[in-house]
Amino acid sequence: MPRVIISGAGIAGTVLAYWLGKNGFQVVVVERSLSSTQYGQIIDVEGPAQEIVTRMGLMEDIKSKVTHEAGIRFVDDSSQEFALFPVGRTGISNEIEIMRPALAAVLFAAADKLPNVEFRNGCTIQAIQQNASDVIVDIHNKASGATSQEHFDMLVASDGLRSPTRDLILPISDKESCLKSLKIFAAFFSIPAKPHDRPYATLYQAPGRRAVFTKPWTEHETSAYLTYCKYDQSLHDARESRDVNLQKTRLATIFQGLGWETDRLIKGMMEAENFYFEEISQVKLNKWSQGRCVLLGDTAYCPSPLTGQGTNLAILGAYVLASKLVKDRDNPTKAFEEYERDLRPYVNKVQPIPLGGYLPLLINPDTSWGLWIQRSILRFVSWLQPWKYIPDLKNVPYNLPDL
Repeated sequence: MPRVIISGAGIAGTVLAYWLGKNGFQVVVVERSLSSTQYGQIIDVEGPAQEIVTRMGLMEDIKSKVTHEAGIRFVDDSSQEFALFPVGRTGISNEIEIMRPALAAVLFAAADKLPNVEFRNGCTIQAIQQNASDVIVDIHNKASGATSQEHFDMLVASDGLRSPTRDLILPISDKESCLKSLKIFAAFFSIPAKPHDRPYATLYQAPGRRAVFTKPWTEHETSAYLTYCKYDQSLHDARESRDVNLQKTRLATIFQGLGWETDRLIKGMMEAENFYFEEISQVKLNKWSQGRCVLLGDTAYCPSPLTGQGTNLAILGAYVLASKLVKDRDNPTKAFEEYERDLRPYVNKVQPIPLGGYLPLLINPDTSWGLWIQRSILRFVSWLQPWKYIPDLKNVPYNLPDL
């Protein structure tokens, strides 16, 4: 039975663990967090990813945990709604929107039921030695402080955008150049819900390329977002510092005193325990594998939240990688090459930011005049409702293999 270690118990790693476990692999998943609880924003499941979770028998569980968002409304400084877009073909809100922790919990439960899949929380990979027949991995346990050495047939790194495991696998030149900052900063967290937070998401924008956003979650909690579409050295330094208080303080300085309910969100942010802040980036690599080690999901080809494809790409990538390993379980190098050959064209389709990367700047004006023009256009489009006459072209098809 081939033995596989997966670094990262996120969406991609858990889906891969499930499919490998179902097909006779011995799987160990190490996760640096001490519990299975995950923080995260609202995400959607669409296209090939929907078919994959359906094949896992999980679609009904996922549908039972959706946010039931009805669409998105745009408001001005005085909280007046000036545009409304319903869920569906507008491409702004989707029919299957779910909090990332809820989706992760459904996927984890499915994989954890398999007797040959083991999850180890509070563990990280410290060192890797590859040879012709296996991978020797040093695994550190945070709770005990002990480091053990184990042998595996292959290693999969799926521990996120800033993966430390990727740094152990790739040559130095790739490590230094693979992360491409989009010069946009975003924070998300939850705040106490108010009745008017449902059923629509609400977006407020201010001059200076600042946006404040809420999305309904539960009766008691609302998911909140702050985005700043300008490069700011102090925000970059705050992210690099990993000092959550510094990150919150800097964001509060930038957003405090704007219109709508911005001050409510700032207060909620300062009190939030599930705060997450990131400098939005993509990962672009010339090669996704090295010997018996391979990269998966955001670790290999993060498209960024701006594309709305991160979760779907993670699920699809895990499924494709699993299908190749099942086919060539005794030849992981060949399986990795076929995984990249088949999936890279799809990644190349969904990863680009529209308008040559300038779309975030276009939809987040810097000046009051630009914001007035944008609001006028949104008001007209909302009244015209052109999506009624446009076919749904958002999903990019993929011919899924059988597993």
